[in-house]
Amino acid sequence: MTHTFTPTRTVPPLPGTTLLGLKATTLLELGDAARQGFQTAALERFARHLGLTLGDTLDLIRLSESTYHSYRRKGKPLSSDDSTQLYHLARVTEAAEGYFQSVTEAHRWLMTPRATFGDHTPLQFALLPGGAEYVTTLLSRLEHGVYT
Repeated sequence: MTHTFTPTRTVPPLPGTTLLGLKATTLLELGDAARQGFQTAALERFARHLGLTLGDTLDLIRLSESTYHSYRRKGKPLSSDDSTQLYHLARVTEAAEGYFQSVTEAHRWLMTPRATFGDHTPLQFALLPGGAEYVTTLLSRLEHGVYT
C-alpha cells in the first residue's frame, strides 16, 4: 500500500521576497529568479514601500537611471547582480520591520547613518559583501537581548 504525503501547511516565502512581489519559498527558487533578473516592478515596489524616490533607490544599488529606463522600456529584467542587491535590501528591510514592529521606526533606522556600520546607513551597509547577513544578525541579537 502506497501512502502519499500531503502537506498540512503552506511553506512561507523567504524573508524579503514578499516586499519584491516574489513567491520564492526556497533558496533554489530565489536563486533562479535572481539569475533570470527581477522585473523592474520589483524595484519600484520596494522604493514605494520604503518611501524612497526611484532615483534614490537606483543610487543605492548603483544602477544608472538611463540603464533602468532602458530595461523598463524594453521589458527586460534587471541584471542578476542588481536583482541580488535588491533582494539584500528587501531582506534587511523585512528584518528591521520585524524587530521594530513599526514600519516608520524601521525605515528611519534603516536610513540613518550608524557608527556600528562605519557611519553608513544599514541599507548601504547591507550592500557590502556579507553586509546583509551582518545587519540581520545584529537585529536578531538585539531582539534576543544580546549586547551588541
